[in-house]
Amino acid sequence: MLTDTAGFFDYCIPLTNESHPPAADSLKKYYDYSVYAYISPKPASKQLLQATSIFTHHNLRPAHSGPIAINRQTTDWVTLIFLACLVVFAWLQTVYRKRLSQIFRAVLQPHAVNQLEREGNLFRERVTLGLAFIYYLVTTTFIYQIFRELDVLPAGIGNLTLAGLIFTFLFVYQMLKTFLVYSSGIIFNTRDSARQYQLNILIFNHTIGIFLFPISIIAYYWNSPFFISAGVIFISLSVIYRTFRGILTGLDNKNYNLFYLFLYLCTLEILPLLLLYKAIS
Repeated sequence: MLTDTAGFFDYCIPLTNESHPPAADSLKKYYDYSVYAYISPKPASKQLLQATSIFTHHNLRPAHSGPIAINRQTTDWVTLIFLACLVVFAWLQTVYRKRLSQIFRAVLQPHAVNQLEREGNLFRERVTLGLAFIYYLVTTTFIYQIFRELDVLPAGIGNLTLAGLIFTFLFVYQMLKTFLVYSSGIIFNTRDSARQYQLNILIFNHTIGIFLFPISIIAYYWNSPFFISAGVIFISLSVIYRTFRGILTGLDNKNYNLFYLFLYLCTLEILPLLLLYKAIS
């Protein structure tokens, strides 16, 4: 507010735009507030014009009607699993390189299974423990990725808990299948065929774990549905080929009843896949 430093006009200066003169001022009639229009004129009045907006409407619609809780569960355990499997595979590749090549050859060439058995008992070797470690962990991680990709994670169950349940189910299923095959070999007096079938399952499981390992890593870090689909196709083709090899193993033994072979395949090969599909869908 413009004021006179000498205090002659008290708080206001005549002939200016001062708008706060004292109440009892004899010079009030000399004040000219029109000077303000020349010193600082009023801004021009704004006019609202109708124009076309540069912002267009979108077709996005909310997927949920209410707020969604954020899942802040950590998945660092997946990285630890991949690192552990990588260390075990490096150890197997360094120490048991020849044995690994024989296992891979036995998958493609059925007659190579005899050479695999002649050079040792695969059921009792350390290479089997390492390959089984990779198979169970990699398969568990891949099934978990399928659940996450399809967004069917059970409510109230943590990610690590779900992975533990998948691992337990897979391990129990394999142990139960091994026990039933061994028991059927004793009951029907077909121990050689049962052993061949168990060896066939063991070889294919080891191969599935090794080849599924890089697919699972790429699918997890790239978050790509394509590689998950590729892994599912690879497992499906491997199971079909393994089942066909198992049927040929049963047909080679004339004492083996085809009805029991068909019953076994439906119970332990096809039914678990249908249950897994039902659980996911």
